Amino acid sequence: MKPLSRYLAIILTAILACPVGSHAETVAGQNKPREQLIRSVIFSRHGVRAPTQSPAKLAAWADKPWPVWPVAPGELTPRGYELVLAQWRALKPVLSAYALLPENGCPAPEHYSLIADKEQRTIRTAMAISEGLFPNCGIEPEQGKRYDRLFHPDSAAYKKIDRQAALEQVNDRLEALENAPAVTSALDRIQQITGCCSLPSLQRQNLPLEKLSTLISLNTANAQFAITGKWPIASSLAEIMLLEYGQWPGKNAGWGQADQTVLQEIVPMHDRIFDAIHRAPILAKVGNSELLRHIRDTLLSDTSPALSILVGHDTNIAGIGGLLDINWNLPEQGTNSIFPGSFIHFGLWQKADGSREVRIDYHAPTYRTLHTEPAPVVIPEHVNTSKPVYTPEAFSQAVDDACAP
Repeated sequence: MKPLSRYLAIILTAILACPVGSHAETVAGQNKPREQLIRSVIFSRHGVRAPTQSPAKLAAWADKPWPVWPVAPGELTPRGYELVLAQWRALKPVLSAYALLPENGCPAPEHYSLIADKEQRTIRTAMAISEGLFPNCGIEPEQGKRYDRLFHPDSAAYKKIDRQAALEQVNDRLEALENAPAVTSALDRIQQITGCCSLPSLQRQNLPLEKLSTLISLNTANAQFAITGKWPIASSLAEIMLLEYGQWPGKNAGWGQADQTVLQEIVPMHDRIFDAIHRAPILAKVGNSELLRHIRDTLLSDTSPALSILVGHDTNIAGIGGLLDINWNLPEQGTNSIFPGSFIHFGLWQKADGSREVRIDYHAPTYRTLHTEPAPVVIPEHVNTSKPVYTPEAFSQAVDDACAP
């Protein structure tokens, strides 16, 4: 298999500093590849953002002052924009080589689609992607209410689910983490760094993370899922330190205590907690079925653009992975990590014999590229998913099965 981001690595080595691949037949001026990428649908997480929590909540999670972010809670930072722009500027020659977009000039509207969730961080990320792929074209992402059901749970669908079964799925998956040595070690490390937690609900009583009880609730009337306690706090703290590592390349995260080695200890714990919640079958289905159907229909329709990009959230990527029962394992990052700016790629390929395949792979920045100053122009790390290849018919059926009521 010749993955998207490395298929033309030889051409790009000199200017992009990415690893040299073995597919010399793809060098410009030589024979064209025997197989063709017909259509791509890419779902990307937004880039580096400020923490979504309020200053008051963050203050209860640490015994020292937090760094001041340059934007409001949850917003994409200028550094986050810069990193996304550099990544997609590097990907432009690869996509152009497959005729998914023109090498020069602006694409015709029917040749691309760019859709973003309506939040600032997703819209700005889509703008960075646009600037990287379509410089000076003024292409802005589509966004608004009509796309809400692609990125967010549908309250009507929530009313139909078995609420108790959904809660039990999440609770059982979280309980399985209780005695995992790697999780316990990561909790201890976060405790050492933050001094968490002083909680107003406990009259400012200081309790370590491991002593905080977990409470899960689900309001099916308004599609609101809530979880409190050690798992969401520990998960959020690990992710905040990863975001800090990307935001401030000149120093370590976590008040100088979290270098890459520490992050490699605590971020996988975040990923496991995140999987336990957002890949739970009932919640993954109710929250992402519309999105997965949209991806399938776009990819397999001959009337779709050659290149379609959607920008949403890590919850969406986790939900897609859960629905299709696919996983990815990235060097230095572990299983199912979803770094800022990472994306899952669905490609419709035509093979040499004329048959077609759907291939699914995953791409992400690395610790190094997140932390380098200035933003490095490199193609993101690539891995195949655990179920990378389908016939179009099998992929369509897999989506139907995953999204069935």
